[in-house]
Amino acid sequence: MNKSVYNQEWIYNLHVIKQAKLWMKHGLIQPDQFTAIKNLYKTPLFHPNRAIRILLFIATLIATSGMIGIVMLMFSGVGEMAIAIICMLSGAAAFWIMEHAFINKNHYKSGVTEGIAYMACGLVIVGVAMLGDFDVIIMIQVTCLLVFSIATFRYLDLMLTLAFMVTLSWMIFYHTYEAGGIFRSIIPFVFILIFSASYFLLQQINKHADLNLWSDNLLILEVCCLVLIYAAGNYLVVRELSVSMMDLLIEPGEDIPFAFLFYFFTIAIPVAYLWAGIQRKDTVLLRVGLVTLAFSVFTFKYYYSFGHPEITLILSGIISILVAVLLMRYLKDSRKGFTSKNLVTSAWANLNVEAFIISQTMGGNQPEKVEAKEMGGGGRMGGGGASTSF
Repeated sequence: MNKSVYNQEWIYNLHVIKQAKLWMKHGLIQPDQFTAIKNLYKTPLFHPNRAIRILLFIATLIATSGMIGIVMLMFSGVGEMAIAIICMLSGAAAFWIMEHAFINKNHYKSGVTEGIAYMACGLVIVGVAMLGDFDVIIMIQVTCLLVFSIATFRYLDLMLTLAFMVTLSWMIFYHTYEAGGIFRSIIPFVFILIFSASYFLLQQINKHADLNLWSDNLLILEVCCLVLIYAAGNYLVVRELSVSMMDLLIEPGEDIPFAFLFYFFTIAIPVAYLWAGIQRKDTVLLRVGLVTLAFSVFTFKYYYSFGHPEITLILSGIISILVAVLLMRYLKDSRKGFTSKNLVTSAWANLNVEAFIISQTMGGNQPEKVEAKEMGGGGRMGGGGASTSF
């Protein structure tokens, strides 16, 4: 059941129009066919291009900051408790205004909605923090988790999704660290266990078709889980945090506890990501695997230098270019489901597009009768926000 403030059908139609525009850009359909699709999949949503959204976002932040500043000046002498309540009420009012004055007027991630949402979240969190005199950490953490999770669920915002994961990570680290003793030593393993379980849970959640509206948010959560699993096992991260936060003294010739495990994780986790990505044809795992593999190389280079860094950099660049060229040549033709070609312009994609155009512009089918397989498949990490059901 859709609990978002947005109309799911309108968002679906907007994604169809975006995909059709991409097809027209690649010459797969003609302008008159695009017009026919646009007329069939009508959506009243106001969703301008990226540049306009950025300008509207900045303008909204300036306007809302000015209004909040005026309100605070008006009530500057009423005491800290009253200021905290005013902040929370202002945040709640901002959410109400955003929904009734903008979202109900068909704004969809227009830049205005994001600006008001971020300001509203900040006001509510600051108000709660002031009530606890900024000392009750658990109150702040729980408030952040609740505000970010509810706002993410209702407004489908990706930055708020990322803020939720940052807060959750901070909460786990803080309370494990504060427990002291052996708990400080097992913080990396706690992170690996929690976020590994979270990743596999998200994989199961992603299979539910009724959650397609939140597919991009779930994608952000998956990426964050993968990155946090790797960071918790990376030797450089663990060593530097142990020295800076746990006052661990490492004498020459000594190493951190369980060093061999973190050496292993630093190498094994990126390799596992790449292997799983290849087996499952999952671009998220592949891309995260490549980034983490590069950081693993940096990690070992940071502690074990062979001298002449300029020569090392040149050789690394040459090897990377050669590997990239060889891979592009090897994947020029599809090999076991992998190819370097843009599938939008491939022959089989043309057939799918042609079937869809014929069925929609000549057959008179209604949008709700279109099946996922007719729509080109969408995909993760691409497709203008389209999910696999798209």
